[in-house]
Amino acid sequence: MKIASIQFKLKKIENFEDFKSHVEKLVNQAKMEEALFTVFPEVFTLELATIYLPKMDLKQALRKVAEEYCESFKQFFSDLARKNRMYIIAGSTLEKDVETGKYYNTSFLFYPDGRIVKHRKLHLYPTADPELSVDGFGENLQVFQTSEAKISILICYDSIFPETSRILRLMGAEIIFVPSAAPWSESLFWDLRICCEARAIENQLIVAHSCLIGKLEEAENMEFFGKSSILYPGRGKVLADGRMGEELVVVGDVDLERLRRSRGKNARVLKDMRPEIYSWLCKNQWKYKE
Repeated sequence: MKIASIQFKLKKIENFEDFKSHVEKLVNQAKMEEALFTVFPEVFTLELATIYLPKMDLKQALRKVAEEYCESFKQFFSDLARKNRMYIIAGSTLEKDVETGKYYNTSFLFYPDGRIVKHRKLHLYPTADPELSVDGFGENLQVFQTSEAKISILICYDSIFPETSRILRLMGAEIIFVPSAAPWSESLFWDLRICCEARAIENQLIVAHSCLIGKLEEAENMEFFGKSSILYPGRGKVLADGRMGEELVVVGDVDLERLRRSRGKNARVLKDMRPEIYSWLCKNQWKYKE
């Protein structure tokens, strides 16, 4: 079974049709590689914000995208998933909740049969998410059943918290998709990459890490670094790896049956856990106090 992790490079566009063409080109490449699952990066809809930049600031532009294009975005990706008989994890986009009025960093998963589910980012990066107009926190960890595997989604900074992946593993997750966007420096990307490798090893699961790259010329300090990858447990094995700064589709061929056999034999960390010791973490409602 093949997984495609998109390395998406931002560019200036004029309208929603330009965005669709950009996405379709990458999905077509994934389809040619016979990928069943395709994941896009976090906040790759920043490209849609360039329609409004520099006539308004980035926060205003992103909120405009959320209000004007969210439904079109969902319909477009739903059609793509059905047409290509593919599961598409559509990175993440700013989503406005009509009831609370808050804006969430949301990843939608599109099934080939038309179903749509979502994960909202749980941990907001203090300097980046507010700058992207995100002010709502997700509240749920979820495992989604697909035809081939049980999968989950963690958005960027979520993956740095080992508790999230451990819970998902104990809930049955076999693949975790991590859409990410690392701004300002390459070192932030490597922090994420190293954590994704650790999550694969410590939980005996596959991590598909998708990276946003490129620069928004109209938005100050908005440049993104990284390379997408498919990571397999066992000494940090990299099934497939991208190249820094280049748009491409990274494809890994995953042997799920082998993974399932090895999980039983090599789940030593899980078998040796001592939950009675970790109960300390639950005190004070998990809040760190200096």
